[in-house]
Amino acid sequence: MTKFGPIITRVLLGFMFTAAALAGMMGKVPPPEPEQAQLFMGILASSGLIFLVKVTELLCGLALLAGRFVPLALLVLAPIVINIVFYHASLDPSGTVVGLVLLALWLTNAFFNREILAPLLHPKN
Repeated sequence: MTKFGPIITRVLLGFMFTAAALAGMMGKVPPPEPEQAQLFMGILASSGLIFLVKVTELLCGLALLAGRFVPLALLVLAPIVINIVFYHASLDPSGTVVGLVLLALWLTNAFFNREILAPLLHPKN
């Protein structure tokens, strides 16, 4: 990949999370079609957890766009990306492609930041 590869994938991932967070905070996301997905999202909304997730997505998306604290943003976004993939795989298959694109962008960015993230995978002696 060219020298612009890390920048392009970082900005794409940052844009996707920033846009999704802003759309979610403004209520511009249409409700999911399957009934189970609607119930799940309703629970997240009524508990207030979805707002915290959207704030986290916004902060991490902005960090990725700015190129600041990128490894930290990737670390914080990891469980969110995994949950997005599992949510679409199990409850709302129509968005599976978006989840897989997010996963691919996240993995690519993790690869570009592997020197910083790799020590997290080594057990402490």
